[in-house]
Amino acid sequence: MRLAKATALLKIARFGVGYAAAVFAGVMGIWATMEISDALTYGRLPLFILVFPESILTTLRLTLDVLPATLLLAAPFTLLATWILVRQHWNRWWHFAIAGAACPLTGIVLLQLATWGRFFHHNEAAIALLLMPTGMISALVYWLIAFRSSEVAA
Repeated sequence: MRLAKATALLKIARFGVGYAAAVFAGVMGIWATMEISDALTYGRLPLFILVFPESILTTLRLTLDVLPATLLLAAPFTLLATWILVRQHWNRWWHFAIAGAACPLTGIVLLQLATWGRFFHHNEAAIALLLMPTGMISALVYWLIAFRSSEVAA
């Protein structure tokens, strides 16, 4: 009984750490995407190249600021996607990568439906396409931490 409880707590802890790491990777990816976009637009080096160690700390602070909002808004969808993937026996890394790539697309579609199309005033398809690699990387980070060790054990 105690071993089962400890195993369940360890699995929940892995999911939690995986989710926090995925949020960090997502914040880093969004920030890098915006910096690269600005660098191409304004013809300068991306700021994260100029101040790399400080940018990691800034992103870590931003992740801690953003984490409560993501727990409220994104965690239910992450849990639903995880439940569906595991229920369908889709637990390989590329299953999670595909789900992560679909995240920006579905998020933008849901926001557009919820606000009757008033949320985005610029080209939201371009934004979603730019964020697809970030979603994939975040999902891979989540899979590595939450699922990889249990897959190796099996």
